[in-house]
Amino acid sequence: MVKGSVENYRLIHNWVMAQHMQSHAPYKWDYWPHEDVRAECRFVGLTNLGATCYLASTIQQLYMIPEARQAVFTAKYSEDMKHKTTLLELQKMFTYLMESECKAYNPRPFCKTYTMDKQPLNTGEQKDMTEFFTDLITKIEEMSPELKNTVKSLFGGVITNNVVSLDCEHVSQTAEEFYTVRCQVADMKNIYESLDEVTIKDTLEGDNMYTCSHCGKKVRAEKRACFKKLPRILSFNTMRYTFNMVTMMKEKVNTHFSFPLRLDMTPYTEDFLMGKSDRKEGFKEVSDHSKDTESYEYDLIGVTVHTGTADGGHYYSFIRDIVNPHAYKNNKWYLFNDAEVKPFDSAQLASECFGGEMTTKTYDSVTDKFMDFSFEKTHSAYMLFYKRMEPEEESGKEYKFDVSSELLELESHNSFCIWSLVISFIIEPLENSIVHSEENEWIWHDNMQFLQDKNIFEHTYFGFMWQLCSCIPSTLPDPKAVSLMTAKLSTSFVLETFIHSKEKPTMLQWIELLTKQFNNSQAACEWFLDRMADDDWWPMQILIKCPNQIVRQMFQRLCIHVIQRLRPVHAHLYLQPGMEDGSDDMDASVEDIGGRSCVTRFVRTLLLIMEHGVKPHSKHLTEYFAFLYEFAKMGEEESQFLLSLQAISTMVHFYMGTKGPENPQVEVLSEEEGEEEEEEEDILSLAEEKYRPAALEKMIALVALLVEQSRSERHLTLSQTDMAALTGGKGFPFLFQHIRDGINIRQTCNLIFSLCRYNNRLAEHIVSMLFTSIAKLTPEAANPFFKLLTMLMEFAGGPPGMPPFASYILQRIWEVIEYNPSQCLDWLAVQTPRNKLAHSWVLQNMENWVERFLLAHNYPRVRTSAAYLLVSLIPSNSFRQMFRSTRSLHIPTRDLPLSPDTTVVLHQVYNVLLGLLSRAKLYVDAAVHGTTKLVPYFSFMTYCLISKTEKLMFSTYFMDLWNLFQPKLSEPAIATNHNKQALLSFWYNVCADCPENIRLIVQNPVVTKNIAFNYILADHDDQDVVLFNRGMLPAYYGILRLCCEQSPAFTRQLASHQNIQWAFKNLTPHASQYPGAVEELFNLMQLFIAQRPDMREEELEDIKQFKKTTISCYLRCLDGRSCWTTLISAFRILLESDEDRLLVVFNRGLILMTESFNTLHMMYHEATACHVTGDLVELLSIFLSVLKSTRPYLQRKDVKQALIQWQERIEFAHKLLTLLNSYSPPELRNACIDVLKELVLLSPHDFLHTLVPFLQHNHCTYHHSNIPMSLGPYFPCRENIKLIGGKSNIRPPRPELNMCLLPTMVETSKGKDDVYDRMLLDYFFSYHQFIHLLCRVAINCEKFTETLVKLSVLVAYEGLPLHLALFPKLWTELCQTQSAMSKNCIKLLCEDPVFAEYIKCILMDERTFLNNNIVYTFMTHFLLKVQGQVFSEANCANLISTLITNLINQYQNLQSDFTNRVEISKASAALNGDLRALALLLSVHTPKQLNPALIPTLQELLSKCRTCLQQRNSLQEQEAKERKTKDDEGATPVKRRRVSSDEEHTVESCISDMKTETREVLTPTSTSDNETRDSSIIDPGTEQDPPSPENSSVKEYRMEVPSSFSEDTSNIRSQHAEEQSDNGRFEDCKELKDLHCSKDSNLTEEESEFPSTSLSAVLSDLADLRSCDGQALPSQDPEVALSLSCGHSRGLSSHMQQHDILDTLCRTIESTIHVVTRISGKGNQAAS
Repeated sequence: MVKGSVENYRLIHNWVMAQHMQSHAPYKWDYWPHEDVRAECRFVGLTNLGATCYLASTIQQLYMIPEARQAVFTAKYSEDMKHKTTLLELQKMFTYLMESECKAYNPRPFCKTYTMDKQPLNTGEQKDMTEFFTDLITKIEEMSPELKNTVKSLFGGVITNNVVSLDCEHVSQTAEEFYTVRCQVADMKNIYESLDEVTIKDTLEGDNMYTCSHCGKKVRAEKRACFKKLPRILSFNTMRYTFNMVTMMKEKVNTHFSFPLRLDMTPYTEDFLMGKSDRKEGFKEVSDHSKDTESYEYDLIGVTVHTGTADGGHYYSFIRDIVNPHAYKNNKWYLFNDAEVKPFDSAQLASECFGGEMTTKTYDSVTDKFMDFSFEKTHSAYMLFYKRMEPEEESGKEYKFDVSSELLELESHNSFCIWSLVISFIIEPLENSIVHSEENEWIWHDNMQFLQDKNIFEHTYFGFMWQLCSCIPSTLPDPKAVSLMTAKLSTSFVLETFIHSKEKPTMLQWIELLTKQFNNSQAACEWFLDRMADDDWWPMQILIKCPNQIVRQMFQRLCIHVIQRLRPVHAHLYLQPGMEDGSDDMDASVEDIGGRSCVTRFVRTLLLIMEHGVKPHSKHLTEYFAFLYEFAKMGEEESQFLLSLQAISTMVHFYMGTKGPENPQVEVLSEEEGEEEEEEEDILSLAEEKYRPAALEKMIALVALLVEQSRSERHLTLSQTDMAALTGGKGFPFLFQHIRDGINIRQTCNLIFSLCRYNNRLAEHIVSMLFTSIAKLTPEAANPFFKLLTMLMEFAGGPPGMPPFASYILQRIWEVIEYNPSQCLDWLAVQTPRNKLAHSWVLQNMENWVERFLLAHNYPRVRTSAAYLLVSLIPSNSFRQMFRSTRSLHIPTRDLPLSPDTTVVLHQVYNVLLGLLSRAKLYVDAAVHGTTKLVPYFSFMTYCLISKTEKLMFSTYFMDLWNLFQPKLSEPAIATNHNKQALLSFWYNVCADCPENIRLIVQNPVVTKNIAFNYILADHDDQDVVLFNRGMLPAYYGILRLCCEQSPAFTRQLASHQNIQWAFKNLTPHASQYPGAVEELFNLMQLFIAQRPDMREEELEDIKQFKKTTISCYLRCLDGRSCWTTLISAFRILLESDEDRLLVVFNRGLILMTESFNTLHMMYHEATACHVTGDLVELLSIFLSVLKSTRPYLQRKDVKQALIQWQERIEFAHKLLTLLNSYSPPELRNACIDVLKELVLLSPHDFLHTLVPFLQHNHCTYHHSNIPMSLGPYFPCRENIKLIGGKSNIRPPRPELNMCLLPTMVETSKGKDDVYDRMLLDYFFSYHQFIHLLCRVAINCEKFTETLVKLSVLVAYEGLPLHLALFPKLWTELCQTQSAMSKNCIKLLCEDPVFAEYIKCILMDERTFLNNNIVYTFMTHFLLKVQGQVFSEANCANLISTLITNLINQYQNLQSDFTNRVEISKASAALNGDLRALALLLSVHTPKQLNPALIPTLQELLSKCRTCLQQRNSLQEQEAKERKTKDDEGATPVKRRRVSSDEEHTVESCISDMKTETREVLTPTSTSDNETRDSSIIDPGTEQDPPSPENSSVKEYRMEVPSSFSEDTSNIRSQHAEEQSDNGRFEDCKELKDLHCSKDSNLTEEESEFPSTSLSAVLSDLADLRSCDGQALPSQDPEVALSLSCGHSRGLSSHMQQHDILDTLCRTIESTIHVVTRISGKGNQAAS
């Protein structure tokens, strides 16, 4: 229709243009009516104006009650009506809620007319909903009699307080009306309990008897409250707010409080509680026939919820629709939350309204699980509304409010011309309409406007306008003819409508279109500016009031662009008057200048806006002044035009005008407020003293620019008005005010430069004003003035004529330093590094200000600022930065490179400060000067100690420091004297690494005599005192330590001083509070006990006495449960001799250490395990040393008595056992086992009785339980060998003993992985040694019980994978002994099924274990005893057959590689074990027939083994001869001839075999069985002639103990030493010793508790044990040790090497051939 048709385009242009002109109120900003459409449920919300949620909830609850709504609509006005405006606004609000098409109604008009407590509603202030609800219905009640009756019938109830006398017939009754029932929530579960509390019967008796008004005497009575009359709408107020009398604060009760959907009030009515039978004389009964038909059952129709705390929160409501009968029957509920209304599921009422707790899942990083986390709900019901149940006919009636349906059904048809159609639907008010016609018309117009807005603010319409303004004109015949018309339409649409839209994605395209249209049409530009010059609507609405900064900036730039477009044409007209004749009259009045140009008229209009239309505290002035600033920068014409208009004075007067009230009422404005009422502006509501409008920064820049533009050479050409505005008035009010406000200080500085060029007098006056202002203002308010001073000081160079501001400022700085010293000093500290003049001036005047501000001033901030100023004098950036970054006492700046010039300045400053030491004592009187005056002084001097040079500079002033410290700082009883702390810190640092300064102390007798006197308060509960001591004490004791390190005489003097003992007693127990001080004290302790070779006897005695005194002090004062750190540190230093350790034992030290151990044990199994492991190990090492030192003196009664008093020893041992698991590191396990061994030796009877059952039960539990074992990070594992050491952070789950080795826990058999074998043996060997020790001690004490036998068998069975021969050796020795106890033990042993399983396992799975001679000897003794339990005849025969077959197969497999040394070594071990097993089995079972290939195979094998041995021996002899020849010649040995690998191995094996043969001579094998056996039973691989039983029976019982006991055996009898020498196997023992046990028949029962551990039996040699149990034997020959280390066979003896195993194998084969031949011979004889 429009394309190509100018007429049609003009027609539609006029229609649309009319819509986008100012024919309506301005649209809201960020407006999008589609978001404001009425909710789908057809209910309208209420806008929250800041804190009006209480109002919205109340109004919605009233509106949803049909009777209340109808009463408000039908209310009639009268002249004398109260609250008339309130009723009118309430009717308007109800009408809007019922008829509006919008989402929500803005209740601001209602808030403006409604008064509460005689004050208008403040929309930013929260109120209690119950209070507002009561106040509102009270006001409605007062409006008219009709409304009063409605309120009474709807909400009014009566409650009576009845007092019934029990001693007379009288009753007292008082009635009280209510609108809401208050329900107690605290300590109540539901509303029924709360109502019970209201109506509970209270008996008045005793002192609380009731005075009867009729009888006039005291009588017993019953008091009760009852509900006499119940309203139709029963409202409850849950008392969720309480006042805490302890905290004196209001609190909210968030506990669970339930209420039903249907409430029966019958049990709480007067009729029910005060029946006719209970009524007496005086009871008031009102006849009311309606009561007979009234129901006491109520339905819940509304709940108001409060979420938040007692101090603030939010209200929202859940309301049931009772207007619509269908919705009422279907229980339809809705959520009314301010503007939002939506359906709600009533099933969620309990979770949303009852309060209580809610549970959520929270991830716990410690347990790596999601844990249930419960917390109180903050939302709960605050008001409840119940409606009385009506009869069926009433409850089903439908309410009609007679509002026209046409209005409600009116919808948009998505056409921009809908408004012309809507006009035809103007609805006349119905005659019976309840809503007034004026209100009907008002809501109709509002809905019409809203529907129209919906169609305008639509992307389809925006697209239509784009087509109309952009594309359509280009289709017309002459686009230029309609360019002005198109530009008008585009501009009006964009500025009136489009920029108000919330969704405007094409705004950039629209601005580009406007720019293009203005570029193409000068007339459009002139129209645009003329329109705004004549009407300031657009500038005011967009440039001033628009909250969107982007829109404001867009409009400002658009205006600037239009002016630049017109500048070439209009610039010459800017300064011409607006006269019709066009004459250039420059003398025209100000009002006429610029009248010929639309540009200047527009600018004049903007200036008028500043004078009349806007306030200086408006929010959005940045773009306004930015436009004027950009306009002034365009050229000289623009700036001169502004100057001619006296724009400077205009802006000054604008700024200096009224800024608003001092304390304006803060009101939280809604988003729509500024748009709804034209007279209301969006302004800043700030107090004047906090007035900092950043929006005016461009104004200051504009003033500065105009002043500079007015300069003409040496003078300013400002008008008198402008100059007076800037510099007039007392104290330069404009400059003072905007500097104080902190508005663009940089441009203020430029303004002052412009004003003061060539005007030094004005510069002096302005500087004077600045300092006067600083003197008067608070430090905070003076900050902008100091900032301006900084900018003035920084000025250097520039144009000529600039005054010397730096000199003026430095001359005046002392005038204000008394008023604001801290800021002045801080400001100087900033200027000194930047300005040479300031630096030299401050440095030269140090004597005038340092003492005055650094020492004498009363304010700490000033003294700190003075220190910063001193730091700023040092020309080093790193020096200054490091000082400012330190928050506590400073430390010396070590290794800081400084230039020579910097060092000179530093020494100059440092010398001045040292010179003040003598003056500093004037400021140490705490009563006058406090305790912190010297802190910055000493802190800075400490910081200056860069090198030893500064420390040596102090030497001259040492006595000044001492006189300052003593007595004025050291003696006064002041808990926290920070001056002393700072002085000591400086003194310590100046002495560190400077023996010259230490010498000044120790060589001065006065100082050494008094330096130990220093008042210290050890108040460990006062945090301030603790923090002070934490800083002061390390420095003090550090000085003493330095003196002790240099002077032995001072050390001896200080060690005996009472204050040092006081420090040990009162400070070291608190290591966590004073870590530095405690460390220094223990360093002193080490110096006190240190011994020198040249010490005199009295000095040694002093050390001994010091240790005794200190140990006794610690044993008296320490609490082992909390001071374990101190105990460990002290005992580690002090316990040097047995005498020191016995002192601990005699003074209950064992009990003290046990307490510490118990605490560490508990902490170890908590999250702090990684922190106390080291402490546990150290404590146990101290335990071990003390117990060891005790054992030699067990015969002393005082030692026995001390050990008897240690009653916790058994529990202590049990706790040690619980640390033996795979969660404990090896050092901790070994420490526990060492202590346990020592405990067993100290008190064998006690620990055998208690530990053995516990251990046996533990092992049995693991063997018989199906529960998988929990393995920690330290259990040997093949896969994680490299990671085991890094898992120390895994804490143990609980205290438990877990040293059981089950078969399933072993990953591979022995010999396959040497590293794994070593780890496994390292883990279990110490524990097996401990169990072995228990057995040896039990044998010695004749306490080898059945439980211990079972324990030894279990542990031996577990140790089979380790090939440990501890227990086989023990059992063999028992078997060789003829005592009754031994025989009993052997009997118990053979009856144990585990023992039989142990032997069976050796023969079946661990036959290589038989290579150990001890094990083989053990088997020869016991196999015959238990053969029936191990194998049946058939099984034994099968096993023999299997072994023979395996032997033959192994030999056949080995024949091809028999020359390979590695294969021989591996196969020989297996063959030797199998042959020994075969010999053992043949000794107990003679088979009927043997494999005939066995003997030939054995003979061939023997032949090859002998050949290999001969080769080895010959090579060994040859090499020995060569070595002897070389030694005789004395020549350097030449390199050995290279041989093949096999030859090399053979040679090495032969050499090793020779050395081992020598060793074997010194290591005889175990004895054979002493029982009578068949002659065919031999001992393959051992001595051919076993010793007789008589020799073996002479042996004593043996007991093995660890090497840690060896130092205590100095009193071993000589005959036992002879036994050791006779038996060579005891020579190399490093872990065993001989102890004698003498039975004293005269011992008392008390003494027998700790018998002597000097056992009579000679202990076995570990060398033989090593050969069987896996410990690597320390060899005498390094080459032998090297050969033994192959594969780290800690579990295999030297027999496992090739040179050993071949020889052993040969002898085993020979014996086996002999046995097999004899058996075969017997078999042949039987057959024949």
